[in-house]
Amino acid sequence: MHVSQKEDLFPEVRNPENVRVINSRCLVRSQEGHCVVLVAGIALAQYARTDRMAEAYAMVNLVEQGWASQQEVARAFACAARTVRRHQRRLEEGGLAALGRTGGYPLGRTRVAAAREQVIQRLKAQGVWPARDRASDGSQ
Repeated sequence: MHVSQKEDLFPEVRNPENVRVINSRCLVRSQEGHCVVLVAGIALAQYARTDRMAEAYAMVNLVEQGWASQQEVARAFACAARTVRRHQRRLEEGGLAALGRTGGYPLGRTRVAAAREQVIQRLKAQGVWPARDRASDGSQ
C-alpha cells in the first residue's frame, strides 16, 4: 500500500485545540480564558490569557530552568525566538515590572498633545480657528 506524503497516517490522532505542545515534557493548556503551563505533569505557571506579563514570565522560566529551548518556547507561544530573548533580558534588567509593559506609549490611550493638535488642525480646516492678530489686540 502506497501512502503519499500529504496523507496523514493517523488522521484521527490530534492534540485538542486547547493544548499546545512545547516539547515531550512541556505543554500549555488553555480553557475559559486561562492558561496553565505543565512540565512533566506539574503546573509551572498559570495565568489569564490576557496577562502578557505572566505569559512572558512563564516563557522565561521554561527556558531558564532548562525545560525547553528558546525556539521551542517561541513556536508554542507563536512568537519569535528574539522575543523570548528580549523577555529574558528585560526580566534580568528590570524584574517583573519590566515584563509588564513594552516600550513606547501605551496602546489604546490617546496622546494629549496629539489629540489637541488634531482638534486644532480640524478647526483650522473648517475656518473656525482664526489666526491671532497680535497688532490688533495690543499684545506683543
